Amino acid sequence: MKFLQLFLILFLGFIPSEIMSGAHKIFQKNRDKICLVSFYQNIASDARIGSFDKIKQYRIGILVDPTGLVMVSNDVYPVSMDLVSSTGSLPSGLPSDFKVTLSDNNEHSATFLGKDDQAKVAFIRIEKENQTDSFPFVTFRKTESVQIGDTLFVLELLGPSYNYSPLFTSHLVNAVLESPRRKFLINNYLPALSAGGLVTNVNGEALGVTINQSFDFSSARPGDFDDFHKNYLEIAPSEWFVELIADPPDIEDNQVAQKSWLGIQMQALTKELKNYWKVPQEGGVVIDRVFAESPAAEAGLHTGDVILSVNDSILKVVEDNETAELRNIILTEKPGTVVDLTIFRNGKILPRKVKLTAAPKAIGRAESYPVPELGFEMRELTRDILYQEDLPLNTPGVFVYQVDRASPAGIGGLETGDIIQEINENPVSGLDDAGTKIEKLLEKKQKIFMLKVLSYRQSRFVFIDLEK
Repeated sequence: MKFLQLFLILFLGFIPSEIMSGAHKIFQKNRDKICLVSFYQNIASDARIGSFDKIKQYRIGILVDPTGLVMVSNDVYPVSMDLVSSTGSLPSGLPSDFKVTLSDNNEHSATFLGKDDQAKVAFIRIEKENQTDSFPFVTFRKTESVQIGDTLFVLELLGPSYNYSPLFTSHLVNAVLESPRRKFLINNYLPALSAGGLVTNVNGEALGVTINQSFDFSSARPGDFDDFHKNYLEIAPSEWFVELIADPPDIEDNQVAQKSWLGIQMQALTKELKNYWKVPQEGGVVIDRVFAESPAAEAGLHTGDVILSVNDSILKVVEDNETAELRNIILTEKPGTVVDLTIFRNGKILPRKVKLTAAPKAIGRAESYPVPELGFEMRELTRDILYQEDLPLNTPGVFVYQVDRASPAGIGGLETGDIIQEINENPVSGLDDAGTKIEKLLEKKQKIFMLKVLSYRQSRFVFIDLEK
């Protein structure tokens, strides 16, 4: 697809003349490092189990190494990878048919590598026809010197109405948010194609990328932030993702970046709770629940404990939308690291050492077994499901991930979220066992399937008749 030779330079507020004169050079320096990425999201079809509805999508891409590595927004694959991810678990296959259109209008096929939900980025690699080909690319620098009032430039692409033309804007840094994770806010008045735009300083050096907004305004009064989302743009600094560029995740080889977890549900230490328990600190994290076989459980943490600090970081958490501060501290530590917690319990301040482990995978990454003859897809039981349903970790069975409503299973009453524990009165231990049992019954031309399922912690029976 051809690009219009058009770019927009918008100046919000007063910009010094020396910056204005260098803006065109900054645009020219970075234009060939921005690309248009097209692909298909493969959303599980309601019509037939094992099939997908292919939905074409477009994203902004940034070339980040000379071999053709391209960084895009993590929403190209809307599936949670583990228990600490927050992208949801939309039934979806891997994205496919990636095409990368460079600034010279040349189009290249590309392959999806993987994503990192904490960094909010994903990676694809251009399939080079000539292995000696080299691509222009961005090198990111550190951002510790960025402060309020600095001028930044943002290079993005417009949407289809503007033929995906470059959008080049100048902004002042309006806010530097240090908690729960450092990022910048700038005024934003024009919608771009997607997250993933390149952010540079006045010297044209790359500092970060634009990201989808993630503010939590649940505690705000109605109307407080009616205009917030359309007026501000979030910028993830390079520190979020620069290590991933050197070693991108590879989902096909199961080389997904492992994230540490603590294994708790939590809330803020409000002023009321602080005064009631006589906690000698303003702010902290109250443990609501300790998950079984988690690092917190192994360390002997209890519901009702108040975490005051992690290593040398004092938690000044007084509102629930600030609890991500603890989560982000844990995410910066590698699995296997021992962290020092200071907790408050029953009027005493106590030290606790916690050895972190990798967060268990979520249902979105679980092993899958489609049964198109019956009209449903089952998956191995993962911890997120067992924790959500408050079930023991040794609960036997398989998780029903998807049901075709017009299929024998759908007509029989099988529902997404059911846990199959018996097939024709034979106990099911796990996914392999369930698959083997179903295959043998189908080979014998079995027409009747009686499933015992666990639904909302209660058993019920589903009768599937293939002759109906």
